[in-house]
Amino acid sequence: MSARPSWVDGRLVPAGEPAVRAEDQGFQHGLAVYDGMLLDKGCRIFEEQHIARLEHAARALEITWPLPISIRSALDEYVAALGEEGPLLLRTQISRGVGGVPTVVITSRDVDPWPYPGIKVTVEARAKVSSSELEQLKSTNRLRNVLAREAAVRAGAWEALLMTEEGDLTEGTVSNLFCVLDDVVLTPPVGRGLLPGIVRAELLAELSVRGDRFSERQLGLAEISRASEVFLTNTSGRLIPVVNVIGVNEELPGALGPRWGELSQIFREREERYMDASRSGSS
Repeated sequence: MSARPSWVDGRLVPAGEPAVRAEDQGFQHGLAVYDGMLLDKGCRIFEEQHIARLEHAARALEITWPLPISIRSALDEYVAALGEEGPLLLRTQISRGVGGVPTVVITSRDVDPWPYPGIKVTVEARAKVSSSELEQLKSTNRLRNVLAREAAVRAGAWEALLMTEEGDLTEGTVSNLFCVLDDVVLTPPVGRGLLPGIVRAELLAELSVRGDRFSERQLGLAEISRASEVFLTNTSGRLIPVVNVIGVNEELPGALGPRWGELSQIFREREERYMDASRSGSS
């Protein structure tokens, strides 16, 4: 498909054309936040949760809020202009702009499927500062994450897991971390310096409703080495199975794991309920 346009402060900008001023503080100083939302079957999945996280991050960076435009209206306009049902990842980025007036940019891209039956991951030591609240914001300051993932790709992996200065694992560069140990689903707590992912939160909420066992606690290499299953979560990939944590646990079942199959199914059911409610106007 040809390159898609962008939506910038109320106007559609053809792909390849300049759109953001050089004086924009997002461009000059990285004072910008973003969020990626999945458009699938014409529905923007978990839209309210994504917008709430975007607002929280914007306020944390003292970006003027409320914005001069409605994010929902902007997304309506942009998706209508695209004329596509998805799956697409819609990225909304907000910067401090110029003179205190925020810049809002919406772009989109195709969703790249993860390789079946799962992915390989590396471990990046001493990458995260667990005490920094900035770790919990989805900002455009992603130099560390980008370089770590590029290094993982060079090593033949799909993703890199990031470790704190204290030696526990937090998340991936574009994902949250889960494992299954003694039949209990485990994931690091947000307080260890990780992004509170939307899929992560929705999966935990569904497990809670069902009374399934899970725990948010620190995870180290020892737990990962003993885990029967490891998987990651993010908006575009949902639950992404892992077959190899290089040098730590290299014979994982990936998508053949029974717990991954069960969890993927219940998450899809939660998504479908959201989509049905959204179409009926009651979400």
